[in-house]
Amino acid sequence: MRCLIATYAWLLARLPEGFARLNAWVLGWLIWFLRGSVIQRNLREAFPQRDHRWVRRIGQLSCQRTAEMGLYAIASPLLPEAEIRERIQSHPSMVEGNNAIPHNRPVVLFVPHFSLMEMMTAVRIVHPMLAAREWVTLYRPLDVAAAEVWVKESRERFGMKLVSRRDGFGQVMRAVREGGIGAILFDQNTSGGTGINFLGHNCSVTDLPGIIAQRFHASSHIFWAERQGFWRCQLRTHTLQSRDSMGLTLESNAWLAERLSSSDEACADWLWAHDRWRHSQKN
Repeated sequence: MRCLIATYAWLLARLPEGFARLNAWVLGWLIWFLRGSVIQRNLREAFPQRDHRWVRRIGQLSCQRTAEMGLYAIASPLLPEAEIRERIQSHPSMVEGNNAIPHNRPVVLFVPHFSLMEMMTAVRIVHPMLAAREWVTLYRPLDVAAAEVWVKESRERFGMKLVSRRDGFGQVMRAVREGGIGAILFDQNTSGGTGINFLGHNCSVTDLPGIIAQRFHASSHIFWAERQGFWRCQLRTHTLQSRDSMGLTLESNAWLAERLSSSDEACADWLWAHDRWRHSQKN
């Protein structure tokens, strides 16, 4: 299995970019075939004023970008570091101004499921100030062992430490307690957590990043990859103002809802295949 993954990664990394784009297009249609009904339901409920053609267009584009994200995770170990540096840029506000990640206090990053979030694992090479800190993030291990090893090595290539969400909460808390940076996905479907209204419907959301930030008086930020093109992004941050767990949970989700409503481009960049409202009833 690893040999097959390595061969495919070599093709994605070394052939002209059109090969990877074609693969993303094909795989995107496969995702649409498998998850299209969930995606269309989510979009219709979130944006009831939109017509069927808009729902299909945004949903299909989201599927293609989901495939793009997965292909990058496979190819990135074989992409030269210089090429990755060229493809991933950091917005100046990450290290200066009101939205900057502070260098002298613990940090909790609230990470949304945007399409190029796999590229965020290279954050420590985009600016010297960002490389000086320990970065720890929770993730969900893949079910296929060979794929799990390949992808985990890819994500940790530049010093980002990944810990399983099954048993890694303590490691994230330790990193934040000791002045490091903990990054946690905050917009996944969850059977527990806090109930809020998200895009007009009841939704159960994780309050873990807010709990950690409150406990250790950490600086809290949204951290996301803003897509600039195929396998090209700009890393950005937005400072959250709340200090308690509930306030941070509500503020981060309100930011996400506003961004998804801001433009078709931003809306299509989110992974709508997540059935985020599954564990909650409609209003």
